[in-house]
Amino acid sequence: MKRIHLYILIALLAPFLSACFKDKGNYDYIKLGEPVVSNLDTLYTVFTGDSLIISPKVVLPEGRTDLTCYWKIDIPEEARSDDHEGKELRMLYGLSAKRYNALLIVRDNAIGMQYYYKFVISGKTAFTTGTLVLTDEGGQAKLSFIKPDGKVQSDLYPSINGENLGTNPLQIIPLRNTSYMNVNFAYWIVCGDAAHPAVEINSDDLKRMKYLKENFYDPPGELLPSYFQRLFNGTTTAVLNEKLYVGTTETAPFGTYYGYFSNPVPGNYNLAPDLVYAYTNDGAYYLGFDKVKKCFLRFDPTTYFGTEYIQEDSLFNPKNLKMDLLELEKITENDVYAFCDSSGQTYELKFGIDFLKGNSRFKTGYKRKFKGDSLLTAQTKWQSSPVGTFYFTSNDKIYRYNPINQELKQLEANFGGKQVTMIKIQEDGNKLIAGTESSIYTLDISTGKYGNILSQVNGLPGKVIDVFVRQ
Repeated sequence: MKRIHLYILIALLAPFLSACFKDKGNYDYIKLGEPVVSNLDTLYTVFTGDSLIISPKVVLPEGRTDLTCYWKIDIPEEARSDDHEGKELRMLYGLSAKRYNALLIVRDNAIGMQYYYKFVISGKTAFTTGTLVLTDEGGQAKLSFIKPDGKVQSDLYPSINGENLGTNPLQIIPLRNTSYMNVNFAYWIVCGDAAHPAVEINSDDLKRMKYLKENFYDPPGELLPSYFQRLFNGTTTAVLNEKLYVGTTETAPFGTYYGYFSNPVPGNYNLAPDLVYAYTNDGAYYLGFDKVKKCFLRFDPTTYFGTEYIQEDSLFNPKNLKMDLLELEKITENDVYAFCDSSGQTYELKFGIDFLKGNSRFKTGYKRKFKGDSLLTAQTKWQSSPVGTFYFTSNDKIYRYNPINQELKQLEANFGGKQVTMIKIQEDGNKLIAGTESSIYTLDISTGKYGNILSQVNGLPGKVIDVFVRQ
């Protein structure tokens, strides 16, 4: 009976429900015109301490003039915005040398509508664009800066920080998380000096941020660096006291402890100052070399596996090489090269590795006498290019080596008899920076070019050890 009453009720309501659904209304819509904004760029570049003035012209539709302008500069690392009101943005720029997303908000007060216009503010300092140079003057580390016009600001660290760097300078390591562009950009200045091993400095003003021992959760003992490796997440891996230290990533990139070191990866090993690192969605690994046991070692970021890998063939024995490592470079997983010394003879080894996703395979490719053996000295520096060619120094000359056809060619650059103390490939692989006593040179190594000098800067204190070009 109840079911019959329900059917009757639905039948009575059906015409009304149908009318509601079919009624599409009969309304008049008025399209509101938007303001016309001119004299507002998409990018503003300003130096810290300078005035930033932005004066857009805003015209409301239909002759209306009652408007209000608001300005918002997003500062994500501080979880806030810098807010201003007025038809012009006038401020003394005191933010960091970073890129900040900003908004101009125009409110049409007559109708209550707001309109949003995006732009970017790029903050800079005197050290934002140019080349940072680490040199060795009589064993003492010196830090200088070359401005875009070629002017050298020599030995800046003592005047800025009231102290000297360490001795036996080794490396400049830039720190920046490429996924978080507004996280502080900094450098590690690394020295092979147990008393003054490394300092982290701010890239904007070169002021010291911390000593190496302050980058540990617990105070460590004496530390002697031999190698730092830059990672694109803004942390570093370091070889300290011949042990592997991995910077932590457990916190946010802007957190206090991001990149801190804890204990070394435990194990019985003595690392040479060179590492191969790989990271993919399948995991991460390190390939190192034990300078005492003369063998290749496998690590992941927390575990030492040593020689626990499967050797697929026997062209050479990576677990007992009986040679000293001179240079280790990975081009691809199947094209890893090691140049090694055996009783004064240099050998070139090629191999492939598969250490990802739980794999542990080492496939030897070849072992052969290195064609450039007679050119190598105790001071030889090495670099590899993205396309798999190698560059190495020999006193006052630089050579290019192609392992595919064993072509060996001297570069054209003439350094006036001065020993080349550093070479460094630029990221695009088309330029090579060379350093000597007091000078750096930029060489053209693009396709069809053989190292002719593009530019030269003189007046640096001591012999060049490392550079970082900031653009």
